[in-house]
Amino acid sequence: MMENTEEKNNVTSVENNVVASGNNGSNAFEDCTSDNPIDDKQYLFVTKEEVMMLDPMAIHTASPFKDLFPIREKDLKNIEESMKNNGFNSGLPITLWAGHDTIVVDGHTRLAAAKKLLFAQIPVILKNFKDEDEALKYAIEMQTNRRNLTDAELINCINELDKRMKEGRPSKTAKNLAVNGRSSENTAKLLGTSRSKVEQIRTINDHASDEIKEAVKSGEMSVNKAYNKTMDARRLAEYKSDSVRRTDMHFKAEKGIPKGAKNFMDRLMEKNPGILFSGAEAKILYQKLCKELMNIVNMATVPGEQLKQD
Repeated sequence: MMENTEEKNNVTSVENNVVASGNNGSNAFEDCTSDNPIDDKQYLFVTKEEVMMLDPMAIHTASPFKDLFPIREKDLKNIEESMKNNGFNSGLPITLWAGHDTIVVDGHTRLAAAKKLLFAQIPVILKNFKDEDEALKYAIEMQTNRRNLTDAELINCINELDKRMKEGRPSKTAKNLAVNGRSSENTAKLLGTSRSKVEQIRTINDHASDEIKEAVKSGEMSVNKAYNKTMDARRLAEYKSDSVRRTDMHFKAEKGIPKGAKNFMDRLMEKNPGILFSGAEAKILYQKLCKELMNIVNMATVPGEQLKQD
């Protein structure tokens, strides 16, 4: 009877399955919600997990997992206070990547609190992942299932996820814009946010100044404000670049206007020999012609930077 009680206490539910840790340390899947026997074939691709007690000091943290959700001092103090009063919540074991040197995938703040309180042992669950990408998505899902992510955390997650896109973001062809759209939708769904916010963050990551990026990561600036500032800076840069190009073009045009006006009057006199102008009249006509040509050139000039006629 005693043996059955110990075995029952070692049973940990994993999605509708139960991992039972036997005396020999092996894991066996049992269905505690039905009297029907389990077909082994349906578990060919199911990850076997083992719940055990470990010394917190023997548990390690590493990138990229520890960088996704930086420990917030307020949260750490709240969890620490809860653990002082109630102990470690065994219903929320630390998730470790099995076979990877006890690396934490989920539970960094709880681990930090347990270490500060000098707990001798805490419950952990060893979970297998086929690769780091799968482990990363699992870590993100665990967080989004518990709470809404901050803007800084969203940026961290999108940075890591985008690094792992096997072919990088495609170029802006009509076909590949659709691919980008689907990528944004999938990322938004994983992070529990909107597609537009994902696209704003990608714009910030690609084009914002380091100062703006740091302001968002520190919580001093929202994603929306950072996006607007980034777009304003991009528009100003484009305006200045276009202004330089136009000014250069108009400078050259300005230099050519007097010669163009003189050539026009010469052709006019040549084709109409009966038209005679006095010197004063020819000068007035020439000045008016130069002015009209300058107006035509200025129509294509950036507002505020029109060429001035001497």
